[in-house]
Amino acid sequence: MTPSRYAAPIRATLALLATAAALACAPVAAQTLTAIKVEPATARVGQPVTLTAQFDISKGLNCNVRVRFGDGVQDDFKVNQEKDATMAMTHVYQKPGNYTVDVEPRRALPLLGCLGEQLHAKVAVAAAAPAAAPAKAAAPQRCPDGWTLVAKSVNKKTGAFQCSAKPNAAAPATRPVCPGELTYVENLKKGQIGCRP
Repeated sequence: MTPSRYAAPIRATLALLATAAALACAPVAAQTLTAIKVEPATARVGQPVTLTAQFDISKGLNCNVRVRFGDGVQDDFKVNQEKDATMAMTHVYQKPGNYTVDVEPRRALPLLGCLGEQLHAKVAVAAAAPAAAPAKAAAPQRCPDGWTLVAKSVNKKTGAFQCSAKPNAAAPATRPVCPGELTYVENLKKGQIGCRP
């Protein structure tokens, strides 16, 4: 019996299908998640924390991990086999509390999930530091003995003020100390001393 003219194409098609099936069943290697760390492990609300994930990138293909920051925020990250042996990302917590950060190898088509187990790290977030109290306006200096504070001359914002005495009064033994950018001024003929911008 002579072979059918269709036998050769059928054998070639079967060989091609067998090769494709073997390749589809072969294990595919991806990077392996090896460690994670959160720094600082104790932070304040509004302070950035850095998550660092370590990968063994000696095996194969780009892969994906899912990061859950423990406060409802999650994101998928592509791990590049050429550059992401260490991958770092920052996150800012909006509320105080104790959080668990999870990094999970997970498939996100077209990427494979990375190899390795899901890893966890803890972070404690304290309330934000209280805001610094606003600086109080400079209080006017006391006038030296024999001199009287001129009430209308007091500027609560700058601390400027003026003292008065009788005309041609002697200069005070101790001059008032002028706050900030103010300069000491005196006009003894008019009986005036003080601090002005």
